[in-house]
Amino acid sequence: MVGYAKAVWRGSPNHYQGRNGYKVTHITLHIMVGSLQGTDTVFQRSSYRASSTYGVGTDGTVYQWVDEINGAWCDANMASDCSGISIEHAGGIAGIAPTDAEYEASAQLCADIARRYGWTKLWHDETGNRTGNIVLHREVPGTDHAGCPDRAVNGLDVARVINRANQILNNQGGTDMSCALMIRDDDTGVVYYWSPETGRIGLGHPDQMKVLEDAGVKLIHSSKKATWAARADQISGYVQAKTTAYEKAQTAALEALAKSVGANPSDITKTVSEAVNAALKNLTVTLTNKEA
Repeated sequence: MVGYAKAVWRGSPNHYQGRNGYKVTHITLHIMVGSLQGTDTVFQRSSYRASSTYGVGTDGTVYQWVDEINGAWCDANMASDCSGISIEHAGGIAGIAPTDAEYEASAQLCADIARRYGWTKLWHDETGNRTGNIVLHREVPGTDHAGCPDRAVNGLDVARVINRANQILNNQGGTDMSCALMIRDDDTGVVYYWSPETGRIGLGHPDQMKVLEDAGVKLIHSSKKATWAARADQISGYVQAKTTAYEKAQTAALEALAKSVGANPSDITKTVSEAVNAALKNLTVTLTNKEA
């Protein structure tokens, strides 16, 4: 199952099988006009003919109803459903308003999606032309939800979600992606994604892995059916080793810099960069079976 490591899997029968040839290009934000629990109840019914990829509750709980390899039935538009990941938010009705916990959970979710699809920034096209990677449900052709998600009673503050998600993406109180990993289980051929934000390992879709690989995320191999406990120990060791290697390389480079009075600044920059990159390039890790 492809998705967010912190999400609680609920599963809905209401979705496309696959994405009809589309690739994920955006997140569509919605408001539930109700609660997470109530929305979960209706999305479980095949007769309801609607779903969402994710939903966020007022306590910060995140539900996942649809695997990200499939399009959810949420935007009233097949192309948008199959090229987007939809997020419902509790609120939009008298007595239920989005909370601080909900905004933080939504921002963390949006940032996680952005990382996995290779987006360095989240933005909403204020003209309504949907050229950004954040789309509002009311902007999707074919919908009759004119207030979703921000113009309803107790609607969603879209800017707050986007701004906080971008803070996380820029590592301002968020995650250092330099320690993110892809892990290939050579016994099964499955590739996993490890996020330092959660310390968990989540299954990654091949398209996502290609994006992460292109972005420079390190791929390591697991063999002999290593236990998850063993993997966790060795991943922790990898992160520690990488940090130590970086610090040592940086110290050596700074010492060279201190001795380079009068040197060309561009030469100094090149020297520092090469020293750090060389140290990290030579760092390797192999996962083997180890009893926890």
